[in-house]
Amino acid sequence: MKIKLIAPHEQREDTLAGPFKLQRVNLPLLAALTPPGHTVTIVEEAFAPDDTNQDVDLVGITVMTDLVLRAYDIADTYRRKSVKVVMGGIHPTVLPEEALEHADAVVVGEAEGVWPQLLSDAASGRMQRLYRAGNMTDLQGLPIPRRDLFPGTKGKGYIPIPIGVETSRGCPYDCEFCSIGQTMGQQYRVRPVPEVIAEIESIDSPHLFFVDDALGLNRNVAKKLFTEMIPLRRRWLAQGTVSLAEDLELLGLMRRSGCLGLLIGFESVQKGTQDEVTKIKNLRIDFYEAMRRFHGEGFGILGAFVFGFDYENKDVFEQTLEFIMRSRMDCFELRIVTPYPGTRLYKRLLSEGRLFVRDWWLRGYPPDTLLFQPKGMTAAELINGFARLNRQAYSFGAMMKRFLGMSPWKRTLLGCQVYAGVNLSTRKRYFKGLMNPQPFAGASNSIGKP
Repeated sequence: MKIKLIAPHEQREDTLAGPFKLQRVNLPLLAALTPPGHTVTIVEEAFAPDDTNQDVDLVGITVMTDLVLRAYDIADTYRRKSVKVVMGGIHPTVLPEEALEHADAVVVGEAEGVWPQLLSDAASGRMQRLYRAGNMTDLQGLPIPRRDLFPGTKGKGYIPIPIGVETSRGCPYDCEFCSIGQTMGQQYRVRPVPEVIAEIESIDSPHLFFVDDALGLNRNVAKKLFTEMIPLRRRWLAQGTVSLAEDLELLGLMRRSGCLGLLIGFESVQKGTQDEVTKIKNLRIDFYEAMRRFHGEGFGILGAFVFGFDYENKDVFEQTLEFIMRSRMDCFELRIVTPYPGTRLYKRLLSEGRLFVRDWWLRGYPPDTLLFQPKGMTAAELINGFARLNRQAYSFGAMMKRFLGMSPWKRTLLGCQVYAGVNLSTRKRYFKGLMNPQPFAGASNSIGKP
């Protein structure tokens, strides 16, 4: 069969990806697990749109909730051409019946264990409607992803396109607003270090991005990995938790192995919310000390903050601005809480009658649309405070003040270029996003049925 694997992407400046793009792991891994006798093409729409006129027998689409409308549009287009379509990923895993309205088959859970059987069934004309992964994937012995099939990713950008590498899956924290624990499992699984090192050595690029949802939770394995990476002379980025800063030995090994920067989920600066976020409430250092340690190792930090938690009040915006400026945060992601399907937050807001729209992901709302009735402030206070924080934190004066507090890494020419480029592009994207209408801005603070 001629198989095409597609990662959808909206061609809009206000999408979540912003200036950060990377070469994925999931589709090249599926290609490596494809038995001989099939041909595989990979389409990553973050770099180039799909050509639906290509001759193909089976299309596989990985679907995230934020991109579900684009994914359904692609799927419907191929099915009109009598091409079989299979969907997998987070959204079809939590809403398989919805996805089946646009696909011939849906994979629920991790695809590695069912992919060869699905292809065999498709080739013989007996493809089932639903394939459920019975167990979480054993990360030992996975093949090296077929990165040679990836489309060109040499496009213009502020930093080289990093190559995605996976070292672990799952997250034990089970935060209410996150779907990772529900879809990838709460058991933290790690790949054998020798296999990760062999994969890194096979990559013809010095620039990597560890795609793990929570890098380094197994401290002993992480230290072994970073120690063995030191002679490989790679540069890498990753996403992780604030708790990484608790271990000074780990931070030192991360620096020596080539870490340039981290996306850190601070989530909220208010204590009431921190006590409700599992990955933060048991933190043994405060946020300022964590930032001091990260910057002390020369790491650029992209801090992620989310607004609209029940335990937050309207003071959170001014307090967040103070933390960003005092800690000289390199860059930051500001988001309004999104109640994703499959999360405990979505189920609770639905049961409390606080969702404005039950199936909001099918309505085409842009990022940071307020989709539920807040509890600690009015809808107007949340929307206006969020907009004010964006304008203040990404003002030219604020960017310059943070720039003058640079960490050692940013004192290089490349670091200065990255700082300016990422901040300016993020400012442009956020300010444009603030122009999007907020359909529920006038909602009262009383809780009622949507």
